[in-house]
Amino acid sequence: MRYNPLLDKINCSSFYDSMAQSPQAIIQKAEERYQRRIDEVCDRIIRENRCIVLVTGPSASGKTTTAQKISLVLQKHGKKVSTISLDNFYRHASELPHWKDGYQNYESIEGLDIPYFENRVTELLTTGHSQFPLYDFSVNERSEQSIELSFDKDTILIFEGIHALNPLISQPVSDFSTLRIYVSVHSDFVDDEGHILFPARDLRLTRRVLRDYTYRNTSAEGTFRMWDYVMMGEKLYIRPFRKYADCHINSTHSYEPFLYHDDILTALDNTPADSHYSETVLRLRESAEHFFGISSALIPETSLIREFMKP
Repeated sequence: MRYNPLLDKINCSSFYDSMAQSPQAIIQKAEERYQRRIDEVCDRIIRENRCIVLVTGPSASGKTTTAQKISLVLQKHGKKVSTISLDNFYRHASELPHWKDGYQNYESIEGLDIPYFENRVTELLTTGHSQFPLYDFSVNERSEQSIELSFDKDTILIFEGIHALNPLISQPVSDFSTLRIYVSVHSDFVDDEGHILFPARDLRLTRRVLRDYTYRNTSAEGTFRMWDYVMMGEKLYIRPFRKYADCHINSTHSYEPFLYHDDILTALDNTPADSHYSETVLRLRESAEHFFGISSALIPETSLIREFMKP
């Protein structure tokens, strides 16, 4: 299934009572739906003998975990798989481009060292082995460490990152059978009348707020500040290429608004009352209050949603 700009609708009213009484069944159904889609994509990769897989999606779409899950399923089918994160090809912070206001632009493909990427990939594909970099985001520069990857006719390479569908990335592998995958949060949560209670984009922002706070010690306000640039980058650098995707994976899990309820309200409560992002705070709060909280202990350890939760 290719990308369709028309968002799916999840009717919360149809399972609201069930979430209060026996949430495990709803959670299991959501996990199984997502896993079926992963399995379908992997079946296609194997059936069509694709040796290059490009996985992309906007921030907080779950593309990294999706790429990992695709790798695991392919390995269970006996395939050799190597995953290459495009984030490891970021330039040093001093070499990054800037937005017009002077803020560093982490969204542009110009932030990646494309010549070095082409060099590593070409060597890998032509000689069967190459050293690939690791990027140390704590100091915003390439690590002295690297990883050695190998490639032969029985290997599947997965490239993952926000620019994976950009022709500058796909060109070095253009002679190989390639599958392009776009991952996104693609469902609005609605009531019986079709009124949107929690829009897809705000669910993704909620994911990002919680992940930033948990793993980067970033406040909700700090995430809101970065989110403006993330949205500009998405419009300029990601959306123009999603039409090239061969298939689409919707990473929305139907139980998410319930799972995030308590933590997102806590994060919003810690935002200053005079915040420049007070409208965003109010909008997220109103969306969250349509739901109630459930325990994170109910979520499987292998769930994609663990990417956005406290460990």
